[in-house]
Amino acid sequence: MLIHTQENDLSIPDKLNWEVATRPLNYKSKGTFTFPKGILKDVPEDMYSCLVRDDTEEFISIVGSRYVATQYKDICEKQAQGLEKSGLLKKGNFTCKDYLFDGYGKFKRDVIWDDFTIEPKVGDLVNFKQSARSSHDGSIPNLTDGTPRKLSCDNGMLSPIWQLIFAFRHTVNFNIEVLADIYEESTKKFFEMEPYFKSMGEKSISKTEVERTLKETICRRIATKKNKKEHNEKLLGWLLEQFNVEAGELGLTVWAFYNTLTHWATHPEQYDYKENTKFHNIARQNSDKVLVFLNTPQFRGLMDR
Repeated sequence: MLIHTQENDLSIPDKLNWEVATRPLNYKSKGTFTFPKGILKDVPEDMYSCLVRDDTEEFISIVGSRYVATQYKDICEKQAQGLEKSGLLKKGNFTCKDYLFDGYGKFKRDVIWDDFTIEPKVGDLVNFKQSARSSHDGSIPNLTDGTPRKLSCDNGMLSPIWQLIFAFRHTVNFNIEVLADIYEESTKKFFEMEPYFKSMGEKSISKTEVERTLKETICRRIATKKNKKEHNEKLLGWLLEQFNVEAGELGLTVWAFYNTLTHWATHPEQYDYKENTKFHNIARQNSDKVLVFLNTPQFRGLMDR
């Protein structure tokens, strides 16, 4: 859920200006602290602790003995330091957006430059987004990535070449001071994408090649007695239809195929339209699948010909 938006400002909003702390499993509070029903069943007290908001005592999760909480506001501070060192803050106006998911369990901060762009094809602009992610429920590590983003339809542009995704577990081995240098490095790589994107726009591809490639990679599945097909027919049909849409604007090019996949990853609600689905989790999973695909022999073959 988006909790705060600010323009040209990386300060920490009040909605993130709190900390978490651990409590023993048998902790009893006079405040608002309560365990969700059944959460303590068969949990060894000497190996786990409760993670709570330090100001309100609201329960967040059960964490292991090696878990070290990285405060969301500290992540914001290190990202700001890295962006300042990179010089990117002087390149133009930006928008800062903060999100919380699953209560206080997951956090993301996006810093987006709409007027800091590259142009893979005439009139088709891609801008830069620097993301910081973390979690207090232990579901994801501390993450940072710099991601180009297509302006016309908000596709997250993924790249096997330089998308620097650094992940650090929430343990005593994590040193938050390294994040500032990592944020700085990831922002310097943005314009290295321009020749890579442009080369996609210059390479032609047929619908038959797209279908064959999808069957061998993204849509591949293990056949069963009930369903003997070795590909996900529903997903294949959806992606081929989306490719027709992209090709109508971008031509029968690898760039159109690439945009088809990033559209699927960035807009999961248009395909995974199930009730009560956590789309932010699906988007992350689909993005990982696309990144794997971009390193396959099938995709490299399209790019190298």
